[in-house]
Amino acid sequence: MHFLVKLHIFNPEHDIALAYGEENITLPHTIQEFKMNLGYIPALWANDGDCILVDDVPYAIKALAKVHRPHADVVFVNKDDIKGAEFAGIEPWGWDHSLCAMLTKSGIKINGRNSNQIIDNSLLDKLRDLSNRKHTSGMLEYICKGIENITCGKSFYVTNFDNLLKLANQYKHIVIKAPWSSSGRGIRYVTDSNISQSLSGWAKNIIKRQGGLSVEPYYNRIKDFAMEFYSHEDGHIDYCGLSVFSTDCGTYTGNIIASESYKEEIISKYLSKELLALVSQRIQNYLSPILKDWYRGPFGIDMMVVGSNNGFILHPCVEINLRRTMGHVANSARVDANAPAELMHIIHDVNYLLRFESIEKTFVKVI
Repeated sequence: MHFLVKLHIFNPEHDIALAYGEENITLPHTIQEFKMNLGYIPALWANDGDCILVDDVPYAIKALAKVHRPHADVVFVNKDDIKGAEFAGIEPWGWDHSLCAMLTKSGIKINGRNSNQIIDNSLLDKLRDLSNRKHTSGMLEYICKGIENITCGKSFYVTNFDNLLKLANQYKHIVIKAPWSSSGRGIRYVTDSNISQSLSGWAKNIIKRQGGLSVEPYYNRIKDFAMEFYSHEDGHIDYCGLSVFSTDCGTYTGNIIASESYKEEIISKYLSKELLALVSQRIQNYLSPILKDWYRGPFGIDMMVVGSNNGFILHPCVEINLRRTMGHVANSARVDANAPAELMHIIHDVNYLLRFESIEKTFVKVI
């Protein structure tokens, strides 16, 4: 079977797959449900005629119809439909060993070549390594050079429990993060150097399974946001705009859908537009030679506004997400330049549902 179009795949289990680094993984029920319920999401950024791999085709058709959002005229397919099929390209939420094993097993071809000839294990290992939180320290140092008075951010990577204890004693209030996790999972907080027995067990287990832990001083978080980008194979990186979102205990709860000027106005209450432009350019300069020749696709850099004794400052690299993000989705879901601001969020009411609401109803929660 030949589909001379792209195949889009919503695989929100991507971050879990990175943590395992294996072809066969067992997903929590909530992730399976999330994937099945929202598998249609790529229709918001796909092109007419493109295919989207979903678990349940009839469900995806009905779910997309209820979104009431402009979208591409797509074809939903399941795993049986794509066996031995050929596509012009594959656009997943994120690349990982588990996804590629599934594609190889399906016998998919991309422009006449087997999928594992295009995305081989060495590239997957490279992507997994760069997605490790240990790499935030290098980017932080590069971004903050010369502007330390208006930025902040330190990140340490430890491979044994004793070094974790030393950092806890030094900074008192710290944040411990597993190398790979998402949406608040794999993050723990320590206050007054007090590492409980249960937290000690968790930390030692992560070090054993994932090789280490990322440790950061605790910062007075005022507001979460991100910058979204797209990397081309020649090393050129496009800046795609801001992502202004809300979280609850580290878990994503919603994104603002609005013009770039509207989002900039929100963040400029705390930080200058000149600083944002400088940071965006430094991110592109830093990652361009790293991603050149092997990574083509979207990525995002999570940031936060931090309250300090000198006012508001910027933490410019809380996390590197080498995949599509909900910020990219929000930018794709925007109707037109003059449309009023909205909040895009996901709710669970029997099933996971994507919802859009007038910003006035939920303004306080987001801003």
